[in-house]
Amino acid sequence: MAYDGAAGNNDVLKQALDEAALLPDKPLAEHLWETYRRSYIQDDETLDNIRHELKLLITNMQQDMDRSGGTLQGYSARLGQFLTVLGASTSLRDMQIEVKRVIDDTRAAEQSHRQFEAQISQISGELESLRNELMQVKQASLTDSLTGISNRGAFDIHLEQALDFAQQGRSSLCLLLADIDYFKKINDSYGHLVGDKVLRYVAATLKRCLKGSDFVARFGGEEFAVLLPDTDIHGAYAVAEKIRQAICSGRLKDMNSGKAYSTVTISIGVAESAGDDRPRDLIDRADRMLYQAKSGGRNRCEKAA
Repeated sequence: MAYDGAAGNNDVLKQALDEAALLPDKPLAEHLWETYRRSYIQDDETLDNIRHELKLLITNMQQDMDRSGGTLQGYSARLGQFLTVLGASTSLRDMQIEVKRVIDDTRAAEQSHRQFEAQISQISGELESLRNELMQVKQASLTDSLTGISNRGAFDIHLEQALDFAQQGRSSLCLLLADIDYFKKINDSYGHLVGDKVLRYVAATLKRCLKGSDFVARFGGEEFAVLLPDTDIHGAYAVAEKIRQAICSGRLKDMNSGKAYSTVTISIGVAESAGDDRPRDLIDRADRMLYQAKSGGRNRCEKAA
């Protein structure tokens, strides 16, 4: 929980942890438990509800199948009895009685079958609804709630898959690590609401500058990561420059006063994967280039040799 808050992966959690230091009258353990419950247990409750609904569906389905099976067993017995009647010297009247019984049982079995089909169709619809709900829970767990783009967890999964694909296919893969310049100063000067607006602006600009199978995620805090498959270092650097220029050319204004905030800029480190890279290796090289861009004056891109 502390890591998610410090890394900026959960903004509600980060704010709650910051508030903990300002609540001397409330025991720290109690405050942390409330924070954990608000930040994490909601998804657990959702999953528990889905599990409960699935158990009810399966139980009802089993009961319906048992009832349907009983009907079919009775119908099979009736047919067996009719065969016995046919094999004996039976009077016309008894034959008519048995035929009527078989017809009645046939209609009953048909009706039971139609009911069972309708119940199966209903259960299928409910299962599809639960599947969609599970997909939404999964998607929410991989999405940054503030910016609407993928979060660090989704990035880690995507990076491992993209790196494995690039190494097997011997294709290029580049990583951009971007960091908003002087973000703390923005928060201190204009407040956290404006800081949140800046994060959303950068995320939206990144998405607008990318295409196809390119992937963008909030890496943590004011840092973003971009994966560019089938792109070499020169193409990736061109994309980084496009992003940098698009962000610094934008103007954020106060909706009420119309007053413009200071220009937002970012620094970007660019690295290309090697054949034996692990995810951490590629991240480290891009991070070193990001540090070099910051040290070189910010609002610039640097690529690994």
